[in-house]
Amino acid sequence: MEWEVMLPDRETPDEWSHSKFLEAVQEQLIKDFEWDAERVTSASISLLQLLEDHISWSLDRSATPVFTAFYRLDLGEGLVRSILHDCDREEASRQLAEKSLQRAALKVWTRWSYS
Repeated sequence: MEWEVMLPDRETPDEWSHSKFLEAVQEQLIKDFEWDAERVTSASISLLQLLEDHISWSLDRSATPVFTAFYRLDLGEGLVRSILHDCDREEASRQLAEKSLQRAALKVWTRWSYS
């Protein structure tokens, strides 16, 4: 996923490795969604698609863990509620996946910028 999609309003400092940043974002998502790291790293689909599939599956079955991840990512209850109310399930899963990825990237960007 391109930097502009993950953090459209931020610039990449020259000293940051793009691949290391993506790796850190993936680690953040593994932590927040409580995923098995080995399964994520061996997945043959994009991180965004993995998020979308996981969110869709969770909303249809057991939403509590995915809402907990949204809380950890600080997505905001109003944003999540609005997306779920205004969109069909497929579109909601896509938007929530994008927002989750952006939030994880912002957490990493902030941590790297100020540490």
